[in-house]
Amino acid sequence: MRNGCHVMAAGRKRGRPVKLPPLDLGPEIRLANGTAMLGHRADPDAPNLPNMRAASAAVIYHKLWIHGALDDRQHEAADRYLMRLEQASGAKADMRGHAGGDRAGITETQLMALADLRRADAAIGCTRLVADMRNVIGWNLWPGGLALPELSGALHRMAAEWEM
Repeated sequence: MRNGCHVMAAGRKRGRPVKLPPLDLGPEIRLANGTAMLGHRADPDAPNLPNMRAASAAVIYHKLWIHGALDDRQHEAADRYLMRLEQASGAKADMRGHAGGDRAGITETQLMALADLRRADAAIGCTRLVADMRNVIGWNLWPGGLALPELSGALHRMAAEWEM
């Protein structure tokens, strides 16, 4: 109290900061926004028991293929593109931990994957479409400006480039 007046702390004048809800990307939210789907599969620990309920990630290009928007060649091209993106980033196909090539530089698998991606990107065409393809296939995100015919056409050109 100063000169007969109550003085409020500066923090109380502004009010308490708004507490943001925690970022929750759990099963309910992923099921609601369509990035996960429920299914049934055999229990590996008890294969003789009835199938158990399981959730799996919903892959955009796979869902389009199931609904008939993409043909088999386009789906196979998307699978190969995803595999090459993973290999180029350094993911190992050999799960025993053996690295191919020297430890200081790029591996032979990464080099081959990058060359294959360069061919596919050249077949796709414009830079915006290449970025959109990497979002759809690599990050499983649908960009706002991408139309299904563009995706289908780009996958068709990739399949032709890879002679599928």
